[in-house]
Amino acid sequence: MVRERVTEGVIEWRGQIRADPAARKAGSFLIGIGSTMGVVLGLLLISVNPSDLLADSASDRTATLNGMVIEALESDKEGGEPIGNATLTLFDMDGSVHRGPILSDSSGRFSFDEVKRDDMRLEVDMEGKISEYRLLVPGDSSQIVISMSQGNGSSDVIDLRGESHLDDSALLGTLIAFGTILAGLAGISASVSGYQGKAYRRTQLFAFIGLWSRGGVFIGPFMILLGMAIISSTRIQFEKKPDQVAEIAVDASQVV
Repeated sequence: MVRERVTEGVIEWRGQIRADPAARKAGSFLIGIGSTMGVVLGLLLISVNPSDLLADSASDRTATLNGMVIEALESDKEGGEPIGNATLTLFDMDGSVHRGPILSDSSGRFSFDEVKRDDMRLEVDMEGKISEYRLLVPGDSSQIVISMSQGNGSSDVIDLRGESHLDDSALLGTLIAFGTILAGLAGISASVSGYQGKAYRRTQLFAFIGLWSRGGVFIGPFMILLGMAIISSTRIQFEKKPDQVAEIAVDASQVV
């Protein structure tokens, strides 16, 4: 008996939702709110565009170059000791001396303070050791370690400059921000067409696109999904004239 009453109540409620324009408008409202949150998120993403961070980091033109000079490993038991009094000179890429020469201390450590953040060539020399050369950008590494072997002459130049992907990251962040805004606008368009009761498939498609606006992380998409479910229940109202909707409402009220 109770089960039958519950079933009848559910059927009656579904019939009322199916024919009630207020339900369709409520679903459209939820889609609109969730999509608007997505547009706001996109605007926030643009306001913290990585390109702005790049511009800020570009203003920091100097850095400290720290490092250590050690003996090259000869075996598991030999090598790795710090080398003091090694001569270090920092050159610009055109060959002019930028800083130095300086000597490493007794622990093999050295430091160049307030060095221009640009491509540089570091030369390390010591009598009885093979000279070492490094291409680097000061500040890219917190500390560099240079190992020297016994002998004369010079070794091959080692390039420590890493390829920067900051510009690519800035472009990707901008594209994601604009994509978020476009997805949110699609959801708002779905909200308007749903409110007007036009183009059911277009409404649901644009609402689905609006899900990708990710407003409020999961709050916006949840509201859009709930609105889509309500819109789905009121599908028969789309492209129906007001008198036809009224007839549907009357039929639904008679379902018991």
